[in-house]
Amino acid sequence: MAVGTVTSTVEEEPEVRTAAPVKTPRRSTAVRVPGVNAEKVDRRVRKTKRQLREALTTLLLQKSFSEITVREISELADVNRGTFYTHYRDTADLLGQLEDTFLERLQGINVVVKRQDWEGATYAYLEEVLALCHDNADIYRALVRNNGDMDFQKRFVSTLRNQYLHNFLAHVCRTEERIREMYCAYIVQGMLAIVALWLDSGMKETPEQMARLGGDFIMRGVKGLR
Repeated sequence: MAVGTVTSTVEEEPEVRTAAPVKTPRRSTAVRVPGVNAEKVDRRVRKTKRQLREALTTLLLQKSFSEITVREISELADVNRGTFYTHYRDTADLLGQLEDTFLERLQGINVVVKRQDWEGATYAYLEEVLALCHDNADIYRALVRNNGDMDFQKRFVSTLRNQYLHNFLAHVCRTEERIREMYCAYIVQGMLAIVALWLDSGMKETPEQMARLGGDFIMRGVKGLR
């Protein structure tokens, strides 16, 4: 595998997994109930929230967000509506938290770029992004490809562009900034198309294999700009 130092800085969330999450101390938000073990309470809360988020993801794969109701989510998650409102204000609040968690994972991918090994860092970054999509394929489809929030999709693309433009192209391309921005937009949209084909074909290749393929495409273009 190509050289690249990758770290993740986002707290663990059960719904969105990364290839190699960093374990960080997490302050418990469990309600202290006399006579009841706080750890068990916290575990039940996390399980309930996971069920609700999984239910929303499933429904987003079937219909637009505007058609989804609290009743549908609660029934699919096998919890009552009162429990739903204990954790979320409404369906928009639930969707927002699901989106934020995914974006935090993406933003938490940090690749140290050294000018002499920017190619290795590029492959490492792509592998982490692809691992995130692979490990959360249904969430990715629901939020990015199917009937998700268009604002989220713009934020997702913007995050990829900013990370690649600032961390990679600025280090190696001597062309003017406007040209780098256009090339970066081209690269990001191309990678999204590759990921879509990969998911639709059953993800037969590993994230590492896909990163190598995508990285090779990028290298050819970047070398033409230098």
